[in-house]
Amino acid sequence: MPTTIIGIGLGLYLMVVAIIQTSHQDMAQIKTVYDLYVNLPSFYLVFGGTLASTLIAHPISHLIRGIKAFVVVFFKFTEHDFVKKIEEVCEFSQIYSKNGLPGLEEKLKSYKYDNMLKDGLNMIVQGYKLEEVNKSLETGLDRRYDREMIDYYVFKTMGAVAPAYGMVGTLVGLIFMLRVMGDSPEKIGPFLAVALVTTLYGLILAHLVFNPISNKLQHQAEINLRLGVMEIEGLKYVLEKQHPIYIKDNLASFIAPAVRKRLYKTIETKGK
Repeated sequence: MPTTIIGIGLGLYLMVVAIIQTSHQDMAQIKTVYDLYVNLPSFYLVFGGTLASTLIAHPISHLIRGIKAFVVVFFKFTEHDFVKKIEEVCEFSQIYSKNGLPGLEEKLKSYKYDNMLKDGLNMIVQGYKLEEVNKSLETGLDRRYDREMIDYYVFKTMGAVAPAYGMVGTLVGLIFMLRVMGDSPEKIGPFLAVALVTTLYGLILAHLVFNPISNKLQHQAEINLRLGVMEIEGLKYVLEKQHPIYIKDNLASFIAPAVRKRLYKTIETKGK
């Protein structure tokens, strides 16, 4: 299960528990708590206002990209296995050393992943020079990074403006409260409670949804960039027909020290 769902679910669960506990309500009085904290007009104001500001700050095409990224983060988010990618580079190098371009071409037919390594090898098979391939891949990598950062900026904007619209809702509620309460100070409590719910919604959306997702999208874009750089570097080693140990020694800098043990285990296993 994606950690995004777990994180948001856990956050909401803890808030509900905290609300019930601090309200000292038993199960028979839960409806009172529900009526106090669930206010659809407040939600519409915060969420709708956030979308409106985002549309002002970004083209609608960027917002659509952001919505698609939101779905990916929730349901299709996967971590890249750098060790596996390095081992694939080693495998391509061995194939090229033994069978040349025909061997690479045959292997690429069954290689199911779409990445910089595959694109580069396909260009080599088609007759492009390494310098031309590197230039094309680096340009493509930069453009992909720029596109992925669009998603980050969309959610960063939403995280920045959501609390502001929460405050707008609170001010609207306070203005209404001051207008209708007249000489009845006892009305201050109920009206003020409803007004503050809007601020609560703005803070929850910003700090439980929008900001964490924007950070995750930025992190993923940086990981994809690092992976692409590693694959372009690996392409050079394939064409140089380098030994797997040499390749792993040079590409190991792209992965964390704790993960490198798994990278070299394959060498130890094959050596036994």
